[in-house]
Amino acid sequence: MPDINSLLEQASPREVTIRVCLAGDAAGELEALEQELGQLGEWQPTSLGERNPAFELQERIDAARQRVRESAVEFRFRALGHRAYSNLLAAHPAPDSVDEPYDAGTFLPAVLAACCVEPSLTPAQVDRLLDVVNDGTARILFQTALSVNEEPSPIPFS
Repeated sequence: MPDINSLLEQASPREVTIRVCLAGDAAGELEALEQELGQLGEWQPTSLGERNPAFELQERIDAARQRVRESAVEFRFRALGHRAYSNLLAAHPAPDSVDEPYDAGTFLPAVLAACCVEPSLTPAQVDRLLDVVNDGTARILFQTALSVNEEPSPIPFS
């Protein structure tokens, strides 16, 4: 049986990395172009010199996809450890009228700042980030911060 001290020397906090597009304008442009392409339907040329408008739209879609990829940022989250996470939860108790383990308005930004290690975020930077991204992106960031701390590390099937 392995020695617990040897196992503890090899242990490390769980980490999760996600990619998030921070350029909402580029994402919106891509969605609009894809919708426009979907609405073209069956194109029929009226002369031999006409070019299918789907070709030009597809080129614009490819360029927009590239802009979205270039604007995507990797966020790496690291688990705080059981005690530190419990202390953070305790520092943000839920109001009496709420049936939640924490005050979402204060805890979620705090856990983002505490466990996002790349890029490193201060509480003020988290506030600025949350002022820019939409609710869906904020939920992905929050869910990742929660899951890296609350879910066990997966063990792949062998």
